[in-house]
Amino acid sequence: MSKAIELLLEMVKKKEEEARNIYMMAVHEKESSLRNLEAINNYREIYTGELINAGRNVMNTGTLTQYNNFINRLDTASEEQVQALKKADQIIEQKKSEYLQIQAKRKGLEKLLEKKAQKIAEKLSKAEQKLMDESALHSFFKSKSDN
Repeated sequence: MSKAIELLLEMVKKKEEEARNIYMMAVHEKESSLRNLEAINNYREIYTGELINAGRNVMNTGTLTQYNNFINRLDTASEEQVQALKKADQIIEQKKSEYLQIQAKRKGLEKLLEKKAQKIAEKLSKAEQKLMDESALHSFFKSKSDN
């Protein structure tokens, strides 16, 4: 039975490592989405500044429309990144939960094996003590009979 638990423990350890890697990938995905959002927002600020500078000069309606359309596309991209971040947060929580469940299972199996090993050690210690007691008793009776 101990071998079966050890094999199960090895499988759980592999699953735990996979779950940890998936969780870490989800965290990195979120970080990437956050960087993308910051880049879009920074670019929008720069582009809006260019619009303001261009507006100080004479600007035709077509150019103004192009600027506004592009800013609207940046706003849409920003909103999409915000949605991606919310989804990434949900995925992270889900993957973290899965990772922690597998980790708890691994710890439980390790504790079970530890208890099993402790029981075996206790049995061996008792058997050794019994053997030593019998040997001492045998020596005692042998010395009594020699006298």
